Amino acid sequence: MSDSNIIPTPLKALTAVLVTLTVFFMLTPVTLGQSEAEKGKQLFQQKTCAACHTIGGGKLAGPDLAGVTERREEEWIRKWLKSPDTMVMTDPIAKELLGVYMVPMPNLGLTDEEIDALIVYLKSEDAAKK
Repeated sequence: MSDSNIIPTPLKALTAVLVTLTVFFMLTPVTLGQSEAEKGKQLFQQKTCAACHTIGGGKLAGPDLAGVTERREEEWIRKWLKSPDTMVMTDPIAKELLGVYMVPMPNLGLTDEEIDALIVYLKSEDAAKK
């Protein structure tokens, strides 16, 4: 009697399915955008961005961020998130926003990785609303 006859047929089928799924998931590329977007969403909540901003819910103390990745260049958003206090001194758009909202955005000390995640999150929100 061979060893293959000892294992019941349903167990063999289950093993084949599990091996196939394992290989499939090992060969399927991970979508970094989704995990980065989730990280960005968590940062948006943790850094209390929602205290001043909504995404599609209207203006608060700061502008509604719906469509911000379409209105502003990514590099501008990156600089703004990195150093809003510096930008209000030199950038015309930042000066205009301060004039409208009268509340300066605080420098949150975001890392480049956190900024990347926030931008991916904002882009994903903009894409979802299309």
